[in-house]
Amino acid sequence: MTQKPGYLVTLCEQNAYVGGVMITDHHAIPVDFKYTDPVIPTKVQRIIYGSVLEQYIRNHVIIGALIKEISVPPPFYVVSQHQLFDIEEANSLTLVAIQRTQFASLGEQGSVTRAKDNEILLQGWNDQHPLRIVFGRIPADQQEALIKDLIQLSKTMDLVEPGERLEKALKTLCLEKIQE
Repeated sequence: MTQKPGYLVTLCEQNAYVGGVMITDHHAIPVDFKYTDPVIPTKVQRIIYGSVLEQYIRNHVIIGALIKEISVPPPFYVVSQHQLFDIEEANSLTLVAIQRTQFASLGEQGSVTRAKDNEILLQGWNDQHPLRIVFGRIPADQQEALIKDLIQLSKTMDLVEPGERLEKALKTLCLEKIQE
């Protein structure tokens, strides 16, 4: 298997924005990791950018810089659902949001149930409950190939955990840099 999913996280801690990208192999072992230094907007920037400041910093400053640093882009990036469509407006990337659910099992491992045009439930190999997968602006025909990749990956890795790991690492890095 050659699929190497990417995980892309941006967050704000103590008014400092930070982001990171981690590419893993099919066992969730990191093969590439990049992160930004914390971006702390000035008072003047907060006034000038107003309500679009956060979106600008996350999409253009942080994600734009991270994407340029990846030498071999992954076939898709896993992001948080609340950033799924905001990020895509700023960058033409293949994005999915993956969340754990408490729904009843779908039965057989690898089973897929379509919930909406851009959303499925996937019963992974190591999950008691199905995963909720929301696709960004990905046409239905391209979703099918991605679903097959996600099913294969779910046999050898937890599809959610690398994103949790990345977020924890970024919080640690951000707080350490702010305190320096």
